[in-house]
Amino acid sequence: MSKNDKEIASRLPRNFHKTFIPERQYLNSILRFAARGASGDIQKIAAETGIPTGTSSGKVDPTLDYCRGMGLINLPETRSSIKVPELTPFGRVVILEDPFLKDPVTQWLAHLNLCSPLKGAEIWYQTFYKGTNLLGLKFNRNTLEQWLASACDAPIGGLIGPLIRMYEDEASFKSCGVLSENNGIISRKIAPIKPYMAIGYGVWLIGLMESIAKPGTQVTLTELEQKCGWITITGWNPMETVAVLNIIENKGILSVDRQMNPWIFKAKDLSENLWPRTYEDLL
Repeated sequence: MSKNDKEIASRLPRNFHKTFIPERQYLNSILRFAARGASGDIQKIAAETGIPTGTSSGKVDPTLDYCRGMGLINLPETRSSIKVPELTPFGRVVILEDPFLKDPVTQWLAHLNLCSPLKGAEIWYQTFYKGTNLLGLKFNRNTLEQWLASACDAPIGGLIGPLIRMYEDEASFKSCGVLSENNGIISRKIAPIKPYMAIGYGVWLIGLMESIAKPGTQVTLTELEQKCGWITITGWNPMETVAVLNIIENKGILSVDRQMNPWIFKAKDLSENLWPRTYEDLL
């Protein structure tokens, strides 16, 4: 298996969602289930969480996968039908501070994780990373459908699924509203550059650094972009990137050596130790 194949294998497949949007009440149910250290098959999880399911399909599997793609849980693979969701450090701070994922900080970080080349979801990756240059910040639905069909080597039609709807629905991720559609024209928002979001962005960046290098290792801006696409998926231009790095640096969690070319990032602590600070500027 090639490196690219391995990366594809780690991303959620294009139809994992079964056309369901991620409903925040059900994401909360999975987080609470994981927080209890519980495990079970799909029917048990449905019974204990109240997430609707049928004999052959339902919302449990997609919700588990959304939580995994959003970086809220780890879902170790087993040979049995038993699922053992485990909270990530991000998932732990969310269940404590924003259990129903209402805050834009939570929704943006979860969204960025879905777009990840490494552990995200295929359709989000193709839309917000690979397709960025083609699509831009405004594009029509047909262009997106054609791009996804080409990128996924699949027939045209149906690939968009819940991608746009989730960002327009109050029950889902409307607080961040990354995508919106009006008369067939889809608009994409860049990640907002707000001081209260700086810690969240910073810890997310440190987590990305840890995913490609040994924790504590210095990583260049360019390497982080090449392997994780952090600038592309946020949508920031060079000036906006500098502005974000300035507000992150002011929080004292990440240092940027601007004397080197490319710039070098160094984390001040491990991401798992920093995640609890995510919401401190919202208090």
